[in-house]
Amino acid sequence: MKTMVLSAALACSLLAAASSSFADCAADATVADVQRLYAAGQKFEREGRDDRALHLYVMAQQYTCDTNPVAVPAAQRGAALGLTLGNTVEANGAFDRAFAIYEEAGQYAAADRALLSLLRTRPDDPSLFERARRTLEDRTSEAFAGNNKVRLQAAGSYEPNPKLLVAVLKMPAVGVQRALEKESGLLNDEYLSDYVRVVQARSDDPTDAAALQAAASLQRLFVQKWPGDLLKESRAAIDLARSWAAVAGDETQRGKFEAQYRQRIEQRVALLTKNFSGAPALLETATDYLQSSSFQDKRLDARIAAVRTLAAHLGDAAIAKQRFTLAADYYEVAGRDGDADAARGRMQRLAMNKLARQQLAATQSNVQARSNAKKTDELSKELGI
Repeated sequence: MKTMVLSAALACSLLAAASSSFADCAADATVADVQRLYAAGQKFEREGRDDRALHLYVMAQQYTCDTNPVAVPAAQRGAALGLTLGNTVEANGAFDRAFAIYEEAGQYAAADRALLSLLRTRPDDPSLFERARRTLEDRTSEAFAGNNKVRLQAAGSYEPNPKLLVAVLKMPAVGVQRALEKESGLLNDEYLSDYVRVVQARSDDPTDAAALQAAASLQRLFVQKWPGDLLKESRAAIDLARSWAAVAGDETQRGKFEAQYRQRIEQRVALLTKNFSGAPALLETATDYLQSSSFQDKRLDARIAAVRTLAAHLGDAAIAKQRFTLAADYYEVAGRDGDADAARGRMQRLAMNKLARQQLAATQSNVQARSNAKKTDELSKELGI
């Protein structure tokens, strides 16, 4: 379907011929303007370009200082076209587009229906909820009937459905609950234990082919068993619960929902820091949870500092065991970048020294082999073999 939006050039050409002065009247257009717009809409309708015709009919309903002579017929033609166009796209499941068409045409009952269908297809979209709430609340305002009098008369009687608004206003509570229920099924001890096992199996020695191969094999098995990023999905679910809490219309509700998702964050942080601190990335995830919690600044800073202190302690412990790569990762979580660089430097030096020793041993072995071969040749000559 062709776009309903007129090009800037077309809109300007239809309005450019205005000659009346607006000095004494704050009107949107002149009578001559709306007549031209209405005539253009009729032309497009005759040509079968109903989407553009609808938009022109809407523009032809603009307020004018003198009585707008085409407002009623423009509203009537727009209502009829909008109903036909909207029904077509709605039947194809394009509910957002259908809603926009119905709104423009003044077919508000149909617009409400399309909006409800759209909400059903996107139940986890807080921004769509806010748009629906504003729309439905506007329907019940005193200004709505006055501002849309001509369109309401053209499209037929319309009464806002109070049950629809009540149902929409329940969406934040349902959204928070659904997000937290989804999150509760994501992280489990088995996944986290496997994650730590993979991290702990990583070798610090780039010359140890067997260890590197074993670690890579374990990594492949982990990906096969757990194909999704459950940590990322968990954070996304909690973030969605927070977004729903933010759009709750009632302050008491917002406080209740915030308490629910913050409690979940506390549970996740405790789980990762107490039971699965063997992977630096899980401690980093704990700080991510905290940073999305909306706790007060001082409390948030203290909690993050505690996680970083734990990471620094585990980094020191890894250094003592000469697990330099692991130590570097812990130090990065702790914010000790200098120590992280130093740990990686030690790992690289040890690897280079080992490689140098291996190369020296190989060279000595080759020299010895050549010497033995020479002695064998000389002995063979002496014996006449």
